[in-house]
Amino acid sequence: MRKWEYQITRYDLKDFVPEEEISNTAFYCDQKGQCLLHDTSHATADMIREALNEEGKSGWELVQFGYHQSEMMCVWKRIVD
Repeated sequence: MRKWEYQITRYDLKDFVPEEEISNTAFYCDQKGQCLLHDTSHATADMIREALNEEGKSGWELVQFGYHQSEMMCVWKRIVD
């Protein structure tokens, strides 16, 4: 039987977006909990992608992410050897 370990990471939007752009950048989350980047620059999307890829390089698989009050929270899992 596989055994999993889990990790939760939080990312402040200020780490990805210059402060003057924060009002124009947002995540949109619907009632089902699906969240999408909305009205964001390519540079911001690239920075978020790079942060997620860093966890992937360490073997973590993104299970879920959400956005609330300028913070993105990610839940990750990976197989324990």
